[in-house]
Amino acid sequence: MAHDISSSKLSSKCDINYLSDDLLAQIFTCLPFRSTVGCKCVSKRWLDLISSPYFIKQFISHQHSLFNSILIFVTPHELVLAFWEQNPSLEEIPISFPPDMLIKGSICGSSNGLFLCCNSRYTYGSGYYVYDPLTKECITIPPSPSARNESLYAVGFICNPKGPDERNFRVVIIKSFIRRMFEIELYVFSSETGLWKHIVMNNPDGFTFAPHWLLSFSYDAKLYFMGRTSIFVFDPYTNQMDILNYPLGADSMNIMSFGFLGISCGGLRIADIGQNDLRVWELIEKNQWDLLHRIDISKKMPQKFCGNYYKKVAGFHPYDGDILYLHSYADGVFVCNLRTEKFEAVLGYEKTDISPFQLEIADLLLHPESSSPSSE
Repeated sequence: MAHDISSSKLSSKCDINYLSDDLLAQIFTCLPFRSTVGCKCVSKRWLDLISSPYFIKQFISHQHSLFNSILIFVTPHELVLAFWEQNPSLEEIPISFPPDMLIKGSICGSSNGLFLCCNSRYTYGSGYYVYDPLTKECITIPPSPSARNESLYAVGFICNPKGPDERNFRVVIIKSFIRRMFEIELYVFSSETGLWKHIVMNNPDGFTFAPHWLLSFSYDAKLYFMGRTSIFVFDPYTNQMDILNYPLGADSMNIMSFGFLGISCGGLRIADIGQNDLRVWELIEKNQWDLLHRIDISKKMPQKFCGNYYKKVAGFHPYDGDILYLHSYADGVFVCNLRTEKFEAVLGYEKTDISPFQLEIADLLLHPESSSPSSE
């Protein structure tokens, strides 16, 4: 009987609830996002611990090394890749995302720390607002003069910081079309005037939107819209446009369906993944692309992923030109080093979508005058 009592006491002390908050926090930090969120339902103690600002900061800082990248849920089912520059003097990532970073609605883009969001379908050309996760401020964008539900619009967003306390932005919507057009109709909203401007531009070469890419990519003060056979480039501050052709030998169908357009190491890059043939190009000068990487992923990746028709390139690493991310809704996210041909699965993000834009942590850092999150 004494043995039974002793065993009972030992068993009770092995219960996880006997662990300190610090030890529990370390365990929760190592879990995938969804598992950690599920732990909130276990007890009030766990709910309070996981919901505390200090834990949120630790969780974000230590989740997934991923070659200096983290995954952030901007909606309950939508991921964004975020990156920070390596700084050996930092013991942890000096950033904390507020709880309302999980924005309700559609995310249409991000630029210099601001998000363009929509409270309905972003392709309708209305319902937009700009969200600042640091100040928690929402700026409502008035409907454009021609916004109608029966039309589809491609959307662009770019923020041009003037100084530490002043940022101005542009919202661009373009009436989308499935046939080649030589006249492009745009509406540009300026935060400085609070008004939309109607612009009609002639394009001698013609342009056709890619139905999978109605959100643009902002780079070097310009917006890049992927089309069926080319890229439409627009500067909303000067109202100048240009057309970039896809790389020679590239399959435009694969690029617009499963590829990615972004930046890495300061250069504009494009990738496709047709028939498990992964290729990455970099723009050298206008319409001249250099093939940087080419690899047969069928020899490196799980057979299930390679057999998935809907797999796609999810992003580039902005600071390491060898790193690339792959994604499928069924299989989740993979990080790939194309130089060493090492491919690593990121567990816990299956059945989620990934946004076509990326964030750089430096754009979301708290301003020096802002108060840092408390650990109390």
